[in-house]
Amino acid sequence: MTWLEEFAIVASIAVALTGALLILLDNRRLVLTTLAVQYVFVSWLVGLSLPLQVTAAKLVAGLIACAIIAIALANIGWAGQLMTPEAIPSGMIFRFIAVCLVLLAAIGLGSDIWSALPKISTFASYGATFLIAMGLLQLGFQEEPVKVGVGLLTIISGFEIAYTTIEPSLAVMALLATVHLGIAVVISYLLLIRSGEEPELEG
Repeated sequence: MTWLEEFAIVASIAVALTGALLILLDNRRLVLTTLAVQYVFVSWLVGLSLPLQVTAAKLVAGLIACAIIAIALANIGWAGQLMTPEAIPSGMIFRFIAVCLVLLAAIGLGSDIWSALPKISTFASYGATFLIAMGLLQLGFQEEPVKVGVGLLTIISGFEIAYTTIEPSLAVMALLATVHLGIAVVISYLLLIRSGEEPELEG
């Protein structure tokens, strides 16, 4: 048993905490920092099924996605008004209660929902469930491009943890890395469109 497997519970708890923080935080700098930290622990859980070199490539792709969004925010300004659906309560207390309830539901489902995947470890299954649950909750709370994009990236990260136990191939990892980068590019484009700016091309 490697140290990644021995301390996998740390990564499982960490993705639950980072997923919750991504919902509770409104500061864009903190959101991106938390997302980058989440990628570290997602890569840890992915590393339970993949070689370390492939796991490192997955981490680099995630950090590049964060950097793409950060560059767009640096161009338009980090401060911005969040677009919150009026039909859904989204105060801090309500979000905190919702996060706690969803985490409790994820804990109850985590050991059973991936039972059809015999190769997935217990902590990886919990981590995948936490991420997918938090990502879906994020999508329900926000319409702001950064928060919606973060929700999508969180869901895909959870799916990735589970799917790598089925198909641990380099081609699949490359495809999923492309999806992460593509979502980051779309988020950046939407931010620039909303700010009335056009991407600057360097000659």
